[in-house]
Amino acid sequence: MDFWDHLFDSDYKRRADIEKLKRSVRRRSAARSHDIQQVDQQAKRIDQLEQHVGELALLCRTLLTVLRENRLVEPEQFQEVMNRIDAEDGVVDGMVTPQPPPDDPPHPPEIRAW
Repeated sequence: MDFWDHLFDSDYKRRADIEKLKRSVRRRSAARSHDIQQVDQQAKRIDQLEQHVGELALLCRTLLTVLRENRLVEPEQFQEVMNRIDAEDGVVDGMVTPQPPPDDPPHPPEIRAW
């Protein structure tokens, strides 16, 4: 507290401080609520992605099993093709590496009516 705060200490000053603190608490509460909403949205997205990964894993396993049981593909041939596809993105890491989205296309020229 500085000199001016001592000199002009009053009910008005205390009320202004209380209102300032209330605003600060409301802002923090709103920020916390927003953070909680973001965490909920992220948790839902994670659940969706886990569901999709599980479905894709089942699909791949089923396809590979059918191909093997019908003797349409040999495991060595399958591994060779998988390695080739893995290398296509320039990163041999056992997965298809996500590519960055393409740059926005240029805007078409504006058409003006005569």
